[in-house]
Amino acid sequence: MPFRRRTFFLALLTACATSSLFAEDGVNRPPIWKVSDGDSSVYLAGSVHLLREKDMPIPPIFGATYEEADEIVFEIDMAEMMNPAMAMKMMALGALPAGESLTDHFGEETMGKLRNYLSERKMPTGLFDRFTPGMVYLTLSSIEATRNGARPDLGMETQFFLKSQEDGKPSRGLETPEYQMSRFNELEEGEIEKLINESLDNLDDTAAQLDAIITAWKTGDSNMISELLLEQMASDSTVRDVLLTQRNKNWVPLIEESLAGENTVLFLVGAAHLVGDDSVIDLLEKKGHVVAQLEFEE
Repeated sequence: MPFRRRTFFLALLTACATSSLFAEDGVNRPPIWKVSDGDSSVYLAGSVHLLREKDMPIPPIFGATYEEADEIVFEIDMAEMMNPAMAMKMMALGALPAGESLTDHFGEETMGKLRNYLSERKMPTGLFDRFTPGMVYLTLSSIEATRNGARPDLGMETQFFLKSQEDGKPSRGLETPEYQMSRFNELEEGEIEKLINESLDNLDDTAAQLDAIITAWKTGDSNMISELLLEQMASDSTVRDVLLTQRNKNWVPLIEESLAGENTVLFLVGAAHLVGDDSVIDLLEKKGHVVAQLEFEE
């Protein structure tokens, strides 16, 4: 059945949607692109940040691309993100100023839904009272992902970061955690409240939608992914601009810096950043770069 409504996975999957995996010639292609300038190459690979046991193993072409790279670049520095102190820092970034409460930002109906949700999950009903609206949405997304078996330790970033540590391969990030966290602060509170209400109203869709998204990512079902995420975001121009387009534009000069160097660099970012208008791929092509999509290895 088609999914027309958002679920909590929109927050998690704005950075891991995948599209255009089937070329017009019918060849099955993964979300990995290559840009070369003669003496160096850059790979741009679309990531899924959270995966489940049943999603393993990831397609081997990702591992093969990693082996070719001299360096791996994530959206954020994974060494910093995995530092235990980061959890406390993120909580501080997601806290409202002293004297404020979530009731100052959301209406009574939304607050009632949130408290009912927490009660049903056997969690303290006041858990979100001091959270910023964006932190509420991200936390809800994390809760629902965990309930459906999706885990960051199985995600692409964690797997490849740990491998890079074992291999002594350098890694770095495109953004700081603080910057990523600030993106939700750029959205109108009414938009975040709308996203939360739509998600709470459609909890029954989350498991099936996560199945569909990850299956589409692994097999290249571009039509399903487009229906699930990209078309929905197209109607929310502010959300798309803040969470995707602005960041894509920030990344392109950094990617070009790597291309101008001598090393082969793998950029592993949420695959929603690599598809559609004003994606990283689109912006690079508009600047005259030739970007080729890889094919699945047999």
